[in-house]
Amino acid sequence: MKKYLALTVLLFAFSSAYSQATRLVLHEQFTNASCGPCASYNPAYNALLASNSSKITKISYQANFPGTDPMNAANPGPVSTRRSYYSNTSVPRCYNFSMYGSTGINPASVTQAQIDARYNTAPDWSVTVTHQLTSGYDSAQVVVLVGNATSSTLTSGTTGSLKLHLVMVEETVTYSSPPGSNGETVFHDVMREMIPNASGTTLADSWTAGQSQSFQFKIPLPSYLGNLGEVAFVAFVQDDSNKEIKNAAFSPKQAVSGLADVSIASIGATTSGYCDPNLTPSVTIQNSGSMAITSATVSYSINGGTPVSQNWTGNLSAGQTATVSFPQTTLSTGKSEIVGLVDNPNGSVDYAPINNSSVPTTINILNNNPTYAPYDQNFEGVAFSQIPSNMIKEASGAGRVGAISKANVQNLQQELGGWGQSASSIFWDFPTIASGTVISLITEKISLSTISNPNLYLSTSYAARGGNSNDQLKVYVSTDCGSSWTNIFSPSGASLATGTDPGSQYRYWADPNKWLTHKISLSNYASAGHILLKFEGTSAAGQCFYLDNIWVSTNVLSETEEDIQNNIRVFPNPSSDLTKFEITLANESDVSLAILNISGQKVLNIEPQTFSSGNHIIKTSVSDLPSGIYNAQISINGEIQNVRFTVSH
Repeated sequence: MKKYLALTVLLFAFSSAYSQATRLVLHEQFTNASCGPCASYNPAYNALLASNSSKITKISYQANFPGTDPMNAANPGPVSTRRSYYSNTSVPRCYNFSMYGSTGINPASVTQAQIDARYNTAPDWSVTVTHQLTSGYDSAQVVVLVGNATSSTLTSGTTGSLKLHLVMVEETVTYSSPPGSNGETVFHDVMREMIPNASGTTLADSWTAGQSQSFQFKIPLPSYLGNLGEVAFVAFVQDDSNKEIKNAAFSPKQAVSGLADVSIASIGATTSGYCDPNLTPSVTIQNSGSMAITSATVSYSINGGTPVSQNWTGNLSAGQTATVSFPQTTLSTGKSEIVGLVDNPNGSVDYAPINNSSVPTTINILNNNPTYAPYDQNFEGVAFSQIPSNMIKEASGAGRVGAISKANVQNLQQELGGWGQSASSIFWDFPTIASGTVISLITEKISLSTISNPNLYLSTSYAARGGNSNDQLKVYVSTDCGSSWTNIFSPSGASLATGTDPGSQYRYWADPNKWLTHKISLSNYASAGHILLKFEGTSAAGQCFYLDNIWVSTNVLSETEEDIQNNIRVFPNPSSDLTKFEITLANESDVSLAILNISGQKVLNIEPQTFSSGNHIIKTSVSDLPSGIYNAQISINGEIQNVRFTVSH
C-alpha cells in the first residue's frame, strides 16, 4: 500500500510542476579507468560540473578501451550502443549536439560560458523524474513525466525519432585501489543500466500544447552496484533525427538505512612454489559499516568458476575481522586467479557490494614433470604479444612483453628473430612500460641429469635510448621450483646494448647485425636434478629489448669440449670463416652434413661421403652465412646427430 501511495504522491507533484519547465543541461561523457588523459582532465571537469549542479547533469559511460575497466565489464552493452550512436572513437569525450555538434568535445575544453548559454535557452519540453527504493532494497520504482511546455504543438523530427531515455547511475563509485591503470579510484555519475535498454522508449510524434505523459518503471537493482546509497536516475528526451537533447532531469541518491556492510579484507592463497598445486585458501572478512554483523556467506572462486562457499556466523562490530578457512584444493597447471567473495550480511542485502570481492590473486603452477636438457626455446609460432604455453609471466605492473615478428610491425623489412635468422623473438616494450616495472618470464622445469658441463645460451638485442637509458635484464636460476632464486647474469644500460638508438624513431627494431649470444655456465647446478630459469626485465622507460634462442646444453660451444653422446666436436666456435667438424667413427660409415639456421631452413649441404673408422675432420666455409646460431645435422649411416654452433663476423 505504501508503494502505491508514494507513486501517487510523485505523480501529483509532477502534474503540478511540469508546466514550469526549466532546462537541465546533459553531458554524456565517455571515459575509461585506464585512460591517462581521463585521469588528468576529470578533476577540473568534475569540479566545474559540481559547481553547476543546478544547471547540468552528467552520465559517464565507462568505455572498454584503452585498457581495463571493471565498470564497463559489468554492463558493456549500453556503452557500446551509445558509442555507436555518437560514432565515438576516443576517450575522454563529451557529447551534447546542441552545444558541441556531432564531434563532441574534450572535457578539458568545457567552459562556464558554454554551460550558461545552453542553460539559459528555454526548453520546449519538460522532463521530471523521481525514484523510490523498495523496502527490501532489491529494486527501484521510478516515475518520469514528459510534457509539452509550450503553447504550440511539438512534433518529432521524423516518425519514431523522439525517445525517452532513463538511466540508472551511481553518483560516486569508490574503489580501495585503482581498478585500471590510470590511478583513479573515484568515479562520478557512472552509467549502471539504461531502461528498458540503450535505445530508449519511443514517444508519440505529435504533442499538443500542455500535453503530458507519465511513465512508471520498476527496476531491479543489479548485483554489480558499488553502493546502494549512491543510486540515482537521469531521464532525458532526445530526437534521433538530429540527436538534440530536448531536456533532462535528475533524481538524486537516497539515504539507505538498516543495512550492514561486509567486505573482503584479504585472501590467503599461496603455495610452496611453482611446482606445488596444493592450495589451502582462506578469506578474511571485515565489518566496514556501523551495524553489527552476525552472519555472512563467504566464498572463493578460481578462474571465475563456481564459488566454493561457507556460511559464517559470529559477531563483528565496526572494523572487526574474521578469517574463514577452506579445505585444500588442487590447482591445474598454468595460471589460476583466486578471488575471495562475501555477501548476505545478516541474511540481507549488502549496503556497499563494491567491496564484496577481492582483487584476484594469481598463482602460476608448472608441470611437475621436467623437460630434459638439451632444452631449446626459439619462440617460433608464438602469437603476437603472447608467450609459449610452457612458460609463465609475472609482472609488477602493466606492460607488453611477448612474441613479436616483422608481421606485427607495419612496413618493417627485417626479421626480428635472433640475428635476423628467424621470424620471432620475445620483446620487452620498455618505451611503453612505466619505469621500475618488472616483468619476468619463467621456464618450465629443466632437468640437467642427461648432460654434463651444462651451459645456458641466449641471444639479445637492445639499444639504450639516447645512449644512456638503464633498462635491465636479470637471469635467475632456481633449484627449489621458485621458492628462492640466484642471479647469474645482470647486464643493464650500456652493458646490455648491442645496437644504436634510432633517434627520432620511437622504437628500436632489432637489427639483424646487432645481436649478441651470451654463454652462462650452469655447472654449479649440474647436481640439482632440475632448475627453473627466470628472465626478468626491469623498465627504465628506455628502448625495446629482444630475447631469443634460449638453449641449455652441454658445453659443445667450446674448442676443447667434446660432445660425448655424438662423438662429434665443432671448432673453432664461434667461427667467422672456416668451421671444422671432427667425427669419431667406430666403423666405416656413410657421412653427410647439412647446416640449418635457427628457423630450420637448410643453408648449406655437403653430399654424402664414405669414411673409414677413426677420426675425420669435415671443413666448411661459413664466411657467407650471417652471424647467428646454426644447427649442424650430421648423418652417420642414416642416423642423424645434431651439433649447434655459432657464426660471428
